[in-house]
Amino acid sequence: NDDNVLILYYEDMKKDPTECVEQISTFLGVNLTSEQIGDITRKSSFNEMKEQAQKEKVDANNTVCALTSNKRLIFRKGTVGDWKNHFSTRQNKLFDERFGERMNSSELAKSIEYES
Repeated sequence: NDDNVLILYYEDMKKDPTECVEQISTFLGVNLTSEQIGDITRKSSFNEMKEQAQKEKVDANNTVCALTSNKRLIFRKGTVGDWKNHFSTRQNKLFDERFGERMNSSELAKSIEYES
């Protein structure tokens, strides 16, 4: 592990966003009050970012969304496990095989848990 790298998992951020904000602030050496942590947690939630993007003209390069050909922002669901709605059984098997081949020696890959 590199002391200059903080690894956070999307699933953990969804499960306990406040804890993740606290981890980030500790990693960066920034002291935050409980109120500031709460504000950051709320303002960085998927729903809040989606609402703000719809209210304002947002740069698609800085959001959790895609930009359509007619310049309309599309947000994904922001839910854990949504890939199951897009991968067929065959695609999932192929992904698992390729991921295993290429990432089997990675410490990061060993800590990834998901339901297939």
